[in-house]
Amino acid sequence: MAQDWDVVVVGAGVAGLAAARAAAEAGARTCVIDRMGPGGVLMNLSGLHDMPGSPNGIDYASALLDAAMAAGAELAIAEVTALTPGFQIATDDEAHSARAVVLAVGLGNGRLGLAEEDGYEGQGLSHCAACDGPLYAGARVVVAGHDRWAVQEALDLAATVEHVTLVTQGTEPHESAAALGTLPNAAIWPGRVAALAGTGGLDSVSVDGTALPARAIFVLAGRVAPLGFVADASAPGLFLAGDCAPTAVETVPAAEASGAAAGAAAAAFALGKPAG
Repeated sequence: MAQDWDVVVVGAGVAGLAAARAAAEAGARTCVIDRMGPGGVLMNLSGLHDMPGSPNGIDYASALLDAAMAAGAELAIAEVTALTPGFQIATDDEAHSARAVVLAVGLGNGRLGLAEEDGYEGQGLSHCAACDGPLYAGARVVVAGHDRWAVQEALDLAATVEHVTLVTQGTEPHESAAALGTLPNAAIWPGRVAALAGTGGLDSVSVDGTALPARAIFVLAGRVAPLGFVADASAPGLFLAGDCAPTAVETVPAAEASGAAAGAAAAAFALGKPAG
């Protein structure tokens, strides 16, 4: 038999934990589900550059989790495999049902759209400089992407690699990319990654017909919300929060605010109370 909740939050990153806290504080029986456990991308970040004082990501995630649990939310570690009409939630563990749902699933890994890219996963293709950057200390690397997070990845990598090239995939880079221009071991390339090459690992990245020597490429371009498990993303009572929302700003404060608003709205819907 499915566990029944007023509100189920899918995703336990910044937005999801903020949503769970807000829903529970509003009096809703709330469960937050995540396949990896709480924290989301914060667990990979030693410092949060968009927060005053750049707090440690793990510490900040712990504080968010503690606040959600103190408010009465419950945590389930499972992968949500389907969200069907009537808010029936299938997971790889037990089933759940809810009166309202908050989706706070963030964005999936970046994609280049190349046939060969899957073959380089873990063999020079990465999505996280904090996780894998130390493996390429002293090497030449590429970051594919144009937004503020791609720029930040390039800046972080520049501290340890021989050289980093930000390939913007044909899009104007975020204004913060100006900082890369002040570094002797960084460059910005406005083209697109056309091919990856190397045997037993990445050796080079082809950009507009030029082969750039590279031991690794960090792909931040092409990230989309992983909502394939959702049968009807426009169903009444379904709320999107954080980076998976269409107008997301992709900062920690914005994700937290978005999650809190979605959690409160979901609780109001589930309990039949006026929103706000």
